Amino acid sequence: MTAKLHVHIVLGASITLLAGADQLLGQHTGDIAVGRSAAGQLKYKPFDANYPCFDPAAGIGLLIPIPDPPAPPTSWRATDPGFDANFDPAPEYDFYSLAYGAAIYLVAYEDMTPAFRVRYGSANIRYAGDSLPLGSDVLHRHVQFIVDCDDPAYDPLRTLWYGTFILDDRGSTQYADSEPFTIRLSIVECVAGDVTGDGTVDFEDINPFVAVMVNPAAATVAERCAADVDRDGYVTFADINPFVAILSAGA
Repeated sequence: MTAKLHVHIVLGASITLLAGADQLLGQHTGDIAVGRSAAGQLKYKPFDANYPCFDPAAGIGLLIPIPDPPAPPTSWRATDPGFDANFDPAPEYDFYSLAYGAAIYLVAYEDMTPAFRVRYGSANIRYAGDSLPLGSDVLHRHVQFIVDCDDPAYDPLRTLWYGTFILDDRGSTQYADSEPFTIRLSIVECVAGDVTGDGTVDFEDINPFVAVMVNPAAATVAERCAADVDRDGYVTFADINPFVAILSAGA
């Protein structure tokens, strides 16, 4: 599967090796960079254009249908973003490499959105407290993010699924837990607020935005994704103020 960086809202697919002799060959620009702070707390590195990585605060992973069309999907899945501890230290972000002895786990901070789970091997994360192993100080792991279309809780009007997690060290290094962070995934690529899909958020998007909010079932998946400005998975009145803020910023 591939993963590409998208400036506004989506980080999807093409795997690219970072340039520079000091970069490890296994490093993926679309992965979450796992490290620690100088004080010894686990954390991820924010997006940096010079050394790209997936930033959960700004990016959205891209789900693909299983099986592929024309058959109706039984699930949507993604293996990106992965988790990679092989990024160079970035002191400007208080980001440093893990030490030998670390044993990092991904732990659900709260229940996942309905019909959504994270799997690696026999381990599944679905409810608060569930966990799975990511690896050691040189971890590089791609879990499966799964949306189950056969789950009774699956809602085809939802275009965004997510889970909130922490990183937990169960090794001898005993780093403090990370702050909670949310990983979001969608079945389409979109730019928040660009309901017309013309590449810009402007006054032309106002009427389409209102139309999606009034009748989301009549809108396309891409239109609902773009109108879901607060990224909670649905288009509601809560999206109005964020939409106006983006519109005002571009005016």
